[in-house]
Amino acid sequence: MSDDHNREDSLPSSSFILAEVAELVRFFSRIPLPKFGKWDDLNTAPDFRLRARSIPLAGAVISLPSIVVLLVLSQSALSSGVVALLAIAVVAAVQGCLHEDGLSDVVDGFFGGHTAERRLEIMKDSRIGAFGTVALVLSLSLRWLLLSSLLEAFGGLGAALGYLAAETAGRTGMVWIWHTMPAAYQGGLSTRFGIPTKTALYQAALFGLPFVVISLFYLSLWQVVFGGLISLVLVWALAKLSYAKIKGVTGDVLGAAQQIGSLGFLLGALSL
Repeated sequence: MSDDHNREDSLPSSSFILAEVAELVRFFSRIPLPKFGKWDDLNTAPDFRLRARSIPLAGAVISLPSIVVLLVLSQSALSSGVVALLAIAVVAAVQGCLHEDGLSDVVDGFFGGHTAERRLEIMKDSRIGAFGTVALVLSLSLRWLLLSSLLEAFGGLGAALGYLAAETAGRTGMVWIWHTMPAAYQGGLSTRFGIPTKTALYQAALFGLPFVVISLFYLSLWQVVFGGLISLVLVWALAKLSYAKIKGVTGDVLGAAQQIGSLGFLLGALSL
């Protein structure tokens, strides 16, 4: 491991973090950020061994367009349902449906194949099946209803902060199972760019914490705690199911973890 890598491990500087966030935003979305400093490499994929720590920070940047939609359109005469739907459409477009694709592939593979090999084969297929279609419809519908409920209960700013907390919880859960679970096969996304270290996991949780804490301006402490708990339980359950079905995780499973984790936070927070 290089000296630069060791220095990042021990004491990440602001220049390192800014470069990491820029790299991750480009990797996980369609946002064409310019180069940020000498540590930002436009020509190679991020090394996720440590750069995974900045996934929650990158997620906040990726969420900004939807947050703007929630803040601005909540002041219009549009209904909460319409505003929520537009915010969901914007984030899907910004991400290129990356995590939604992961969720549909996982459900298609896990429930459409009878062996681990066949499930992985289905997951690699770019076509979407009936299981994946139903999963996407249910996931997007539930996200729409929950975000509409946030808007009705707390207004535009409250919904924006709750949405940001949920997205952060989902992405932190993604880093968690990426670090703790074995890879289903070598050469996929979960191994090709490095597996997050324990340091990266702890720092990701630390970086993500402020985005959850600020939701306390509108959500109660118990809503935030219960939302985080449900998010954690659902991501843990996905990890266990993934191990039972394919003996590990893949890039698609990581994407599904982000989707399920964020939905879990909203479900938990709004159930109290």
